[in-house]
Amino acid sequence: MKKEYFVILAVAFFILSYVLDLLGGSVSLPLKNPFELLTQQMLSTYPFTVVSIAFKTSAIFISVLILLTFFDKKYLAKGAFLVFLAAMMELYSIQQLATGSINLPVVWSVAVSHSGIILLAPGVIYLIIGFIKIIHHNIALSSDEPIQENHNSN
Repeated sequence: MKKEYFVILAVAFFILSYVLDLLGGSVSLPLKNPFELLTQQMLSTYPFTVVSIAFKTSAIFISVLILLTFFDKKYLAKGAFLVFLAAMMELYSIQQLATGSINLPVVWSVAVSHSGIILLAPGVIYLIIGFIKIIHHNIALSSDEPIQENHNSN
């Protein structure tokens, strides 16, 4: 599939989440960590906000992966970057919710956190592909070396 379709999808998700935030009004979610949103009580109390967060999460996820497509074949670097980014997104979101800081609205902090969790999957996949490529390359190099036979001339 072409990159342009994914760019359009990410932009559409950002726009949809913005429209849902406008329609749903501002919500102050009483969260101490990003995973509290997934409880039954929160899902039934704030369904509109949950859908908005799902669109934000999807848009962030797609946007990060689109940016990585500009770097060809650097699988280990992509994987390491995604794992690092996911960890930083989690830590940032947890700190924002725990301290009550207002750098980002709560819905965005939760979306950043959930995006970080989802980005772990492609990060691990890129790392595995990168290690397989290195192993394959090393095996190919070792098989290209000519076998030396010992010829003793007496």
